[in-house]
Amino acid sequence: MALTQGAWSVTTVNKLMVATCSVVQTTAENDAYTLKTPKELDPTKPWMLIISTSAATDAVAVPLDIWCGYADTFVLAGDGANVAATAGVNFKQLTDDIGYSAATVSCFILDPELPVADVVTIAAIASGYKAKIPVAPYYAFNLDGASTLLVATVTYYIIQ
Repeated sequence: MALTQGAWSVTTVNKLMVATCSVVQTTAENDAYTLKTPKELDPTKPWMLIISTSAATDAVAVPLDIWCGYADTFVLAGDGANVAATAGVNFKQLTDDIGYSAATVSCFILDPELPVADVVTIAAIASGYKAKIPVAPYYAFNLDGASTLLVATVTYYIIQ
């Protein structure tokens, strides 16, 4: 694998915590995932996840999964069907596609107390992506390619 995961950087913008992580994926992998989220994220409160891709990420639909970590040793490793977590678990798919035809920007509302049903399909995007997630010490995100990924830099922004 040639996957390059940047460390999360945390800043404050207008009194909001903004964390940023870039993942550089190549044609050498089927999956591209972040490192665990920073400790500054308060998992008991709602937060926004923005994903920006520099180019198409896959030649077909590429789902985005959220993983939950329960220890400081939480990390994802592997590729394809072999992606696994140390001290964590794959919780669910946040969307069925992160734009495979061009560079995209997607926005998600992640809320431990979301009072409405999840919106996780590209067909329902008019109402905005949103998902109820469990409170966990850490999270990680995985672009779960159905085939070899394309070359792209995917930047994740967390705002809370």
